[in-house]
Formats: sequence, C-alpha cells, structure tokens
Amino acid sequence: MAFPLVNPSQLRPAPLTDKILARPRLLQRLEESASRGCRLTLLSAPLGYGKSTLLAQYAASLQTPWAWYRLDTADNQPLHLLLHLHAALGQATPERNLMAADEARLWSAILQRLEHAADHFTLILDDLHLLRAGRARQYIEQLLRFGPPGLHLLAACEGQPELALSHLRREERLTILDARELALDSEETRQLANSRGAKLGADALYYELRANSEGWISGLLFWLTAYREQPPASQSRRDLRHVTRQAYAYVTRFFEEELLAQLPVELLAFLERTSVVQTFDPTLAGILSGQPDAERLIRQLQRRDLFIEQRPGERVEYRYHAVLRDVLYQRLQQRDSQLLQQLHQQAAAWLLEQHRYSEAIHQYGRARDFNAVLAIAERHTFDLLRDGQINALVDLLSEVSGQSGSDHFTLAITEASIIMVTNDVSRAQACIQRLQQLQREGVPRHPERVQQTIAYLRTLLAFLGGNLRHGQVLASRVLLRYPQRNAAGSVLQFNRARCLFHLGQLGAARTDVETAVQELESFGFSGFANIPHLLLGQIELAQGDSPAALQRFLALERKSPAAASRNFYELFYHLGLGLVFVQQNHLEKARQCLAKAETLALGFPHSAALGWVLHYQACLFDAMGDSRKARTRWDEVRRMARQFRQFGLYRLAGAWRVRQAVRERDEDFILQWLEEWHWCQRHYGEDLLSGEWLAYAWVQRHLGQPAVAGQILDNLREQAEEENNRRLLLDLWLLDAALRRDRGEQPAALACLDEALQLAVGYGFGQLLHHEGRELTELFRQLLLPQARRQAGLDRPLPPRELLATTLAGLGSEGSAHPLLEPLTRRELDVLRRMARGQNNQQLADGLFVSLSTVKTHINNLFRKLDVTDRDAALRAARELQLLD
Repeated sequence: MAFPLVNPSQLRPAPLTDKILARPRLLQRLEESASRGCRLTLLSAPLGYGKSTLLAQYAASLQTPWAWYRLDTADNQPLHLLLHLHAALGQATPERNLMAADEARLWSAILQRLEHAADHFTLILDDLHLLRAGRARQYIEQLLRFGPPGLHLLAACEGQPELALSHLRREERLTILDARELALDSEETRQLANSRGAKLGADALYYELRANSEGWISGLLFWLTAYREQPPASQSRRDLRHVTRQAYAYVTRFFEEELLAQLPVELLAFLERTSVVQTFDPTLAGILSGQPDAERLIRQLQRRDLFIEQRPGERVEYRYHAVLRDVLYQRLQQRDSQLLQQLHQQAAAWLLEQHRYSEAIHQYGRARDFNAVLAIAERHTFDLLRDGQINALVDLLSEVSGQSGSDHFTLAITEASIIMVTNDVSRAQACIQRLQQLQREGVPRHPERVQQTIAYLRTLLAFLGGNLRHGQVLASRVLLRYPQRNAAGSVLQFNRARCLFHLGQLGAARTDVETAVQELESFGFSGFANIPHLLLGQIELAQGDSPAALQRFLALERKSPAAASRNFYELFYHLGLGLVFVQQNHLEKARQCLAKAETLALGFPHSAALGWVLHYQACLFDAMGDSRKARTRWDEVRRMARQFRQFGLYRLAGAWRVRQAVRERDEDFILQWLEEWHWCQRHYGEDLLSGEWLAYAWVQRHLGQPAVAGQILDNLREQAEEENNRRLLLDLWLLDAALRRDRGEQPAALACLDEALQLAVGYGFGQLLHHEGRELTELFRQLLLPQARRQAGLDRPLPPRELLATTLAGLGSEGSAHPLLEPLTRRELDVLRRMARGQNNQQLADGLFVSLSTVKTHINNLFRKLDVTDRDAALRAARELQLLD
C-alpha cells in the first residue's frame, strides 16, 4: 500500500505574534513538571483555551532540543503516525513510497534517534485526542513506559487521551493542567485586553469579562474583536451592550463551525435539552432528554471534552461552561419555545422533589409559573438560601417584579435574606420600606419577626456604611426587646459582632459570633454559617491562634456538601485559608486560596464579596513586596466600594493604602486620605476602625508629629492588651520601634523589636517583614547580633534558630532563609567543614597551611558569628542553618 508524503505544516508550531498573551505562571508549571522528571505533561481542556499557543510559547523558551507534531485523524493509521514522527525528529524522509511492512523500520529509527538525543529532549504532541486507534496508540504508550530517561512528552488534548496513564500517575510522573488552570485570571484578562489595544478603563469591566467568560480565552478574544470593530465615531463611548451582542454572535458561530456541526444528532439534542438547568445528574438528564441511557451520553461528552465539568462531592453532578450553555439554550428557544417551557416545568418538579428549592424556583420562574414560585417561597423562605445559589434568588426577585403577588410578605422576607448575602444597599433600603408598608397594612402574622428583619437590615446598612457604633447600639436595643430565638435574631447578633470586631472589641464580638454560629447551624443554615465562621477565624488570627483558625477553615472545606460546589458560601473558607497562610508567611499558598475566592466571587453580584476578596489580595501583594499590584487592587476596591456605597470597606482599604503611600512618599494620596479622615472623625468621633487609627499614627509620624503618633499608639496598645489583640500589638511594637529610631534611641528601638520578635515567634506570626516591617530590616539584623543585644541590655535569649529562620525568612545574607547576619568567609566555611570531620586545631593548621594562632582566630570568629561557645554547639548550629553538606 502506497503512503502519502509528509505534511510539513504538522511539524511546526503556529507562529507567535506580539499580540500573544504571555503566561509565565503556566510556563513555570511546565518547567517544574519537566525538571522533576515527569514523563508526560498534559494540557487537557476544551477547544479555545490556548493550549496550542501555550505549547508554542514553551517550545520557544526551551534551551534543550525539542520536536513538534500536530496529530490528525490520519494518524490512526500507524504508518502515517510513524512517518511524521520520523520527520519531526529531523530524520530524512524516505525517497520511496512506504508499505505497512516498513512500520518496524521507521519505529526502530525513531527509538534510535531518541536514545541518542540529548539528556533532555521534549517531544510536543498537539491534538493528542485525535489518536484513538489501538495500534497507533501503542507506539505512544511505549514511549511513555520505556522511552529514554531524558525524554519528556508534552501534549495537548480535548479531554483525556485514550492512553494507559495509571502507571505514570502511580509513579508521580504525570502532570495534568485542566481548564481551571488554563482559564485566565483577572490580571491576565487585563493584559490580554492591553495586548489587543483595548483600554477598557474601569477595572470592574475586566472582572465582568472574566466572570462572564469563566476565563475562556477564546470568548474574551471574540469580545475584544467586537470591541475594536466599533465605528470610530463611537470610540469615545462604546456601546458595551452592542459589543456584547456582537461578541455573542461570534461565539455562537464559532461553536456552530468548530463543535456543534460535528456532533451526532442524538448528542446535540441531549446537549440542548440539558442546557435548561445549571447542573444535572444522570437522573435529571434522563428526564430532560428522554434518554434512558443518559450516563452513556454524558461519557461521550466527557470523552469529547465538550465544556462539561464534573462537580466534586458525593452526588455526581455535571455542569456546562456558561458560554456554551447559553448558546445551546438560545438554539432551543429559537427552534421550539414550547418544548423549552415544558423542560423548565419538568426540571422544576424534579428539583422540588429533591428539596433543591432555589433551583426549583429558578426553573418555575423561567417557565413563567409565578404561582408555583410564590408557593415555594411561602413554605421554604429561609431554605432558599441554604444551597448558596444566590444568583437564582436574585433572578427570582427580578422575574416576579410587577407580577401578581410581588408585594407578598414572604417574598419580602426572602429578599431581606438575600440582601444579607449580596450587600445591596439600595435593595436593603427598598426592602425596609416594603416591610414597613406591609406592617402598617397588618399583613405579617409575626410582627416581632418583622422588627428583627428590619433591624438586621438596618444594622447591615450601618456596618456597610461604616457607622459601626450605631449598628452595635441598634442591634443591642432590638435583641433586648425581641429576644425570640430564630434565624433573624441570629443574623442580628452576627451583625453586632461585625461592628464590634471592626471597633476593636474582640471579646464581645467573639461572644456574639459564637452564639450566632451555634444557632445558625442548629437551624440548618450551615452554608450561611460560613460567613460568621470567617469572622471567628479572623478573631482567632488577631489573638494569635492561627492553628485554631486553620482547623476551622479546613473543617468547613471538608464538610462542604455536594450541592455547595461553586456556591457563594464556598468562597469564605478559601478566603479564610488565605488569611491564615498570609499570617503564617506561606504567601504562595495564600495567593492560590485568594485566587479561588476571587473566581467564586466573580460569579455572584460584585457587591456581595468581591471587594473584600480584592482587599485581602492587595494586603497579600503588599506583603510580597509587589507594590504596583497592591496599589491597583486597593484603588479598585475603593472605586467598587464607592459604587456600592460600602463605605466601611472603602475606609478600611484606604487605611491600608495610605500606609503604603507613606512608605512610597505619595503625598497626593496622603493629603486626599487626610481629608477623608477628618470628615470621618467629625462624624464618628472616636468610633473609627482600629486600622484607621493605626494608619493615622503612621501618617502623623511621616508628617513629623511623633507626639500625636505616640498618643495614638498608647491608646491602641491599651485596647489591644485588654482584648488580647496580639496582631495589633505586633504592629504597635513595629511603630514604636520606628518612632524610637527616629529619635536616635537605638537601644529602645531594639527593645521594641525584641518584643515584636518574641510575640511573633510565640504566636506564629510570620509577617514581621511584611509592610512597614520591611523598612526595619537593618534594625532586625542588629537585633540578632550578640554584641548589639548586650549593648541594648537585652538579657532575654533569642528564640530557637529554626523558629527565627521561619519568622525572619529572607533576612540573612544572599537571600538565604536563615538569620546568619554576618556571613562566613570561604576560609571559615572550610574550617567548619574540617571541624565536622573531627579534625583538631593542629590538624586544621596543617591541612590549611596556616599557623595555629590563625586557626584559633578563625574558630573564634565562627563562635561569634554562630553565637556559640564550643565546637559541639557550633556544629549543631551549622547543621540547623544548613551550612554543612
């Protein structure tokens, strides 16, 4: 049988242009996978996630030999596959037509080429999912099992390839990057827009784009194309709704051409019918599709990687990517709207039987069955929040607006419950007015519950607005007047705890929030309880009990129910874990947790939690020394907080931002912030955020008013000691050290730093060198020198070296993570190593060709630098500091 010639286009990556988005975090993942000896690194995601581009970027960065091959369906003929692999490896193309009998010769030549390749050789295979025939797959499997040690296979596919990979997973030689990891984050979304010449202005638009696309790069590219195609006359004020409609048309056409047109009729019908729900399991899929073997069709979707995701949890559930689901839904709606209504009714009935009330309401709302909506709301008001599908509830309220029964009391209570999550100030004010009107009309059967609900909405407004003392007093008054034990009272108590916490009253806040958590969980609101659990964890962190906070958030993660996947409440334990890891100085872990929280927050109303997540991300970037990202995040938080009238968050972010401005000598922002500070002081007196007082003290030091800063310091220290707020005490010791250094009081400054160091080591605070602590680095170095400690009169011994190494990581010489502040010379290291081998002083002198007195000088220098008095102690310290091999 004759065989066609080699197709050279399959042997090279697509060219990279200057518009290609750089993705260093993913390139680093690929490099790490290769460096730790993985045999296969797999990019597994649906089409349009930038897999081929990432492979090309990685190939361009390689300093070692590599070969590229893009597979197609013809490669299921083994001879075609081997011929192209042979050519990809740079071997001469056979001059004659090949026959099936030539397979063995080609395969032998390929193996010989790989065996004689460099120690590190990368074979890049694109579109690996197209390789399905057993005989062709066997050749790739042989490379995976028996290829030379230096061979690294890097492949991209849609779904899992039909290869035997279990042995690689067992041996930890397999790395898989899936759609979650390939999805763009917010910063990459911004960079992509900039690379395409789209200056979008408000940061909120970047977050909106990422949320709507779920980080799918092709969807973002279509939107940016539509954005650039706006007529020049409208460049100054583009109609973003028109841009979105045009982008949707492009995406629809893309799916039609690249995906849907290739599907069997049966599978396409299944996709359309199941697109009416946000998630489904095989049973619900069978009801909607009318297919008794729905599991078989789901497996086909997974095998083709048709934008389907299996959600974690005990109950097997699936979801489509939001963009594809919307395209499928619109196709069905345009072709058969009557069938669509029928499917919504079927889905609603099944979901109601499964006690998934929020999803059932969403389906009845889509079916325009408002009587069913109101009936469910009547019976399951607070149950609606349990699933955490906040968007479905927001849609409900939008759909019933203006319908018969829209002034329904239970709906008003439901809206009040949603507002506790979405933090929508305008809606809260309107809800209060509606409840008061219903109360005047005598509709409610339980007036005390109405009063509690109105009160918790008012305390929420007070908290969001930063009027903390008013919120605390209002909650106390209503709790005293209406002591009934119910969910509304628990939420009211939680709101009081939030106000107390930000006023610095940790003890009272802890009492309130512990009671609220216990009651909410006893009422069955375990999902909503994640929010007060976060506050409890923050109190534990402030008091220096990070192990308890860590266990709290890990426990929340473990007990998160299957239905909670991608729900709103899930983001709170990711956020909590991020705060713990920042305090413990595990900054990369913190970044990953906060990134997960951000991804979840983007999927819900931005007023709900996104601002808080961005604030803590800014704190993290500031701790990492990335001032640009920190500044950008805080500016975005303040813009967003002003938009949603969340002035408490606005002020908190401003307090952190002005501390950064002081370090950067940003006088314009300092003056702007001072105007805001004086306004707040006139309106709230002493009842300001603890963080605002601390920031004001740093500003006053910067302005040359140390007496004012010192008075604030004394007031805050009294409060911190009374409330066991050790985190605040740590900050105050750093401020005190800076003030004393300014006055030239070196011993006193060192004494303050010693207090901070002992506190940090004793309670696991790993952030001494974050924020302002970074500017005290030289003072910390002095603190660890024995001579400086003696001169400062510091008799208390330093903490153990291993704890110092953790607390002051990066303080040592040449970026090392140990506190050896005066580095050893090369000759001293040589003496140390010879001492470790047991040589005495005379043997040291003979081996180094120096005098005995010179050896003694080196040993004395070693003892001084290691802060020890004998050889054994010196060797122990050297091993702790990893100075010896």
